[in-house]
Order: sequence, then C-alpha cells, then structure tokens
Amino acid sequence: MTIEETYPLHRCIFQNDVVRLNEILKDEEIKKKINEKDNHGNTPIHLALMLDRRNCILALLKNGCDCVSRNNYGWNPSEEATMLGDIDLVEKLSYQKYKSYFDFFGSKEGIINKWNDILPEFHIKYRLKFKSKIPILEKLGIKDIEHFYKKGNNFRMDFGFSGVDFRGIPRLMKGSLTVLLFFREDGKSTCYLLDNKAKLYTELFPNPSVKIQEAYCNTRMNVKTMYKFYNDNSQLKIKKKSNSGFGFNKSKKRTICINGNKKYSTDIYKFKDSIFFIRKRDNEHTIGDYKSHIKTTITDLDKSRNYTTTITDEIKKTLLNESDYKLKNITNEYIKANGVSENDSDSDNDDSDIESDANSESVIENHQLDSLESNNNFRNMVDENIYSITEVNSEISHKIVQMIICGSDEKGNLIEKDDILYIRQLLPSFFTSYLKANYLPEDQQKKLEEIYTSIVGKYDLSNTSDYNAKHKNPKNVYNVTQSISENYYKKASLSNGNTSKNFKNIPIKREPITEEEYFDSKNMGSLHLGRVMEISEEKKLIENVAKFWLTKENTFPLNCYHIKPIIDTICLILFDQINIKPNDKDYDREIYYNIINYIYNEVDGSKRFPLKFEIPIYASTVFQSKLLEVETENIPDDIFKIPDNYSKDSSVGFRFIK
Repeated sequence: MTIEETYPLHRCIFQNDVVRLNEILKDEEIKKKINEKDNHGNTPIHLALMLDRRNCILALLKNGCDCVSRNNYGWNPSEEATMLGDIDLVEKLSYQKYKSYFDFFGSKEGIINKWNDILPEFHIKYRLKFKSKIPILEKLGIKDIEHFYKKGNNFRMDFGFSGVDFRGIPRLMKGSLTVLLFFREDGKSTCYLLDNKAKLYTELFPNPSVKIQEAYCNTRMNVKTMYKFYNDNSQLKIKKKSNSGFGFNKSKKRTICINGNKKYSTDIYKFKDSIFFIRKRDNEHTIGDYKSHIKTTITDLDKSRNYTTTITDEIKKTLLNESDYKLKNITNEYIKANGVSENDSDSDNDDSDIESDANSESVIENHQLDSLESNNNFRNMVDENIYSITEVNSEISHKIVQMIICGSDEKGNLIEKDDILYIRQLLPSFFTSYLKANYLPEDQQKKLEEIYTSIVGKYDLSNTSDYNAKHKNPKNVYNVTQSISENYYKKASLSNGNTSKNFKNIPIKREPITEEEYFDSKNMGSLHLGRVMEISEEKKLIENVAKFWLTKENTFPLNCYHIKPIIDTICLILFDQINIKPNDKDYDREIYYNIINYIYNEVDGSKRFPLKFEIPIYASTVFQSKLLEVETENIPDDIFKIPDNYSKDSSVGFRFIK
C-alpha cells in the first residue's frame, strides 16, 4: 500500500495493520488526515471502533484523533465505545473528549475570548425549580439557588445540592458544591470541584482522581440501551402574549424583581410546535468484519429528520443536471389550470404575524412548486430525505428505486403514478440520472426503464398539456409493475432494517465486504460495520415548548446576545460539534444557527433579556428558572481561589445513590 492511495489510515484499520498505521502517522501530511471522513462518513476512529481494532484505536488516540464528532449515523466515538463495553477504551476516549472541550474553549479563537469582548465580568444568581400539580411532587419542592460568576478567563459555579437520591422518588440531596474553572493564557486549563461543607476539594481536569474516573466509567458499562435526542424546529412558532385584560394580578405576573427591589416589566413570549425525536439503540453485539445488520423502523438512519432549509432551496443546490425552473413554469400552469390560488395557505391566521418577508416568499414559492402535495407516507419520506435524494447514489435513492420496482412502500402501501411524478416534480432528472449511472443489475435496470417510460413517458417538459393530462389520470404503479414482472420483488425488508417493530424472528444477515468494495468511489452511501443492533425512533410534537419573560426594550443592562456564548457552548456540546471546522458540512450546526438567529430576531434579542422561563416536562410539571440578582462589575478575585483551609481529597464528588 502506498500513502498516495485514498484514505490511507482507514485502509490500515480495515487491514488491522497497526504497524503500518503507526509508521504512516509519522508523516505529517498523512497525520493531517487523522479525522478525515471516508466515503461512508466514518472517521478512522469510528471505523476502528466498529471493527473492534483495539490496537489501532490506541494508536489513533495516541496521535490525538477527534473523539467528539459524529459519523453519518449520528454516533460519536464515545458512544460506539460504550456499546463495545471495554472500560479501558471508554476511559481513554472520555478523557480525550473532555480534553477537546477544554482545548477548544481555552484557545485564542475559542468562545471565551469572544465572550470577554462583550461581557468581561458578571455574576448572576438564579433559582431553579420544578413546579407540579401532582401533590407528591409539589411536596418534594425540588428547587435550588445557584450562582454563576465570570471574570475574564476565570469561572465559578455554586450549587446548593451535592447529589441525587434515586431511592424511591428521586430527590436532590442538600449540600454546597462549587466548580472552579481556569483558562490560562498558554491555552492550558484546570478545573476543581469543592465541597464547601466538608472543606475539601479535588481536581477534575487535567488530572482527575481515580475515583472520579471509575465513577464515570461505571456509568458507561453494561449499557444495554443508548438514546440520542434531536429537535426539528422548522415548524417553531413564537408568539408574544397579548397585554389585553385588566387587573392588578395580571400586571403582577409580568413584573419581576431583580437585586431585591428593582422591578422590571416584561413581555411574555410563548414558543410552540417543536418536533422532538428520541432515537434508541439497543440489543447490540459484534459480528466481526461484516456489514452491520441494523433492524430499524427508520427510513434513513443518517438523514431521518426534517431540516430548516426549504426543499426548494435544496433543490437549487442539487447535483442533478436538469433545470427545475422549467418544471416550475409547468407547475405554475398546472396550478392555474386546476384553479389553485397561489396565496392558498393552511397556516393559522393567528400566526401570520410571525412570518418574516423572506419566509413568506419561501412559503409561496414552495406552495407553487407543490402542485402535487406530499400527502402520503411515501412522499413524506421523499421530503424528509431530500438531502440524500439529490445524490442519486445515496442509500435512500437506492431504497426509493427498489420501492418503485416493488410497487409498494415498506408498509405495503401501493405507490401511485403521482408518487413517481412527485419525485420528478421535485428533482426533474432523478430517474434519468439514476438510469444513466447504471447502478442496477441488468434485469432491474430494464424494469425501471419500462416502469418509468410507461408512467412518465418521454414527453417534452415544455408540453404543459401533456404534463397536466398525466396528472389528472393517476393510477397506481402496482398494476404496471406486476404486468412487467409478476411477483418480482418480494423481500420483507428493503434495506439492512425492517419496518416491523417485532425483530425477534428476523435472521441475522452476515454480509461480508471487501476492502475494494468498501473504498469503491462509486459506493458513497452511509455504512456501518461489525454490529447487530436495533434502532428505533419516536417522534413527538411538543405543542407548548417554552414560555419566556423578557424585559421591555432597552430597559435592562444586559441583552440576549450577552449570554449567547453560554447557549453556543451548550449546543456545541450537545451536537458534538467542538471539532467541526467552519467549512465542514454539518446539518445540526446549520439548524442551530438558523433557529437561534430566527428566535433572536423574533424576540428583539438585542434589546431584551430573559428574566424567567418555563419548560414543560410533563403535562402537569414544568421546569422553571428565574433570575434573582445580576452584577456586571466589581466581581472580587478571591472567589476564584481555593481557600487555604481546604484539603485535597479524592472522595469529593457528585453523588448518585441508588
């Protein structure tokens, strides 16, 4: 093997050649590729973990590989290691992951220096509380008063509890803990945990005690089920509550006291309609050097959620060759011919005021395009996976083609003529590009050509009347496909997975894959190796997302942008984006920036500050945070020092009692 070959590090791992791997990592140019994703979206560490190449994993860790970023399926290296159950690897990967956090935040280009420019020092005191209509939960009074201090590169957080007791109904154990975090000018960081009642402290980073490491690793051992959480905020609505009404009590609910006696009037904003996804991964074990056998109800694991970018915008970026603008003119003619108004909308009139001019244009444009609506499961799947469908060699593109050949979707619903025309309407050259690429075996290629020409025909796109005539006579594809080949495609599953939620009787597939097949440049679909697993995803619409009390415009010394670095930090961690480069394509990051900018614009974030917010947990329980005090100057230096009468003790830690 020569280092000029594509993905040299991946190839060493595939061959389990750790000697060669260590040798080529000495080459600085090759080492720059240590976090490169292959054509399946896997970095070298992801591939090594999938195939359980332990020595290769250790070599990559030694050379500082990325232990944070996700692969196309949404899993980061720590999660892949957790499912392996190797405590030594979990410990090493976890340390490397947390080191990445500290290195990122402490770097000159990191968040802290940017934060210092807009808010060099401050202190906030706030109350966290769970409010419930359930008597036993209300009686528990789960609440805490917390402090957060910042002065330059020094941080301090004070908590009024020391752990959680899970015996019976979970409850917070009272205590007094402090976290001190220091970022030095040389980029190095240190973090300490203080127990103020016992007057003890321990180091959390860079030299955590053995006890803390063991406690963390034990939480990652014998894990049978792993969860991943996602949000789709493309339908999010933000409404400012009306000030209509009268009475002292109504006014009182909108007035919040800060620093004991300073009263601020607020406007209340309600956030509604967010889609929440819970992905579950379980029943997993290794099967060696084979393609992973993933039993799943999810149509496409790596692109299963809607994103905020409109379909129209994404179509304009398509890799396919034909122009969608010619088709758009045809669909406009079709709309007029069928009496559809361009201004028709199913949106609630009450929400019309939250749409920006740009968004309104986008809505109209999409409506004009969708002369065929996405009103069934098959078309919804097309919409949800539009990013993958624009690449004709993606896994979802192959799956859609097989559904069309079969004549029905994974749930047995017949595919209509209009379903095929819907794909053509969105991506005019999808079928012609797919057929031209010749991905299918000869018999399947011929069948797809016959299906396509029998339904779509070879009419000219400029012939509007021909297009409309075909739209007005929808017939299902099932009869067409059956006449071409009786009982052609009779598989229980159209991919690695299966649509049934009962996986018990499904035989495990062991599909070998050669090095040539894995690194074939024509094989570009997402691919997981070495495991049997079950993956399911639950989708929930949260009607009432949150409620925020924001100060009136320009009446408070701070605004939303002063705390944006905190929000960015949390989201970078939650989305595993610490090591994502600015030019890297990352859907979750794009979604976050789009939605946070939308929210800030809707609430006039440059002029307001949140004094209180509530997030529903259950129908009868809400999580509430309320600001009590705020200071933006004269923060004493002494609070960032460990008191002289404190002793170092490795027993200090956050306790979980079960």
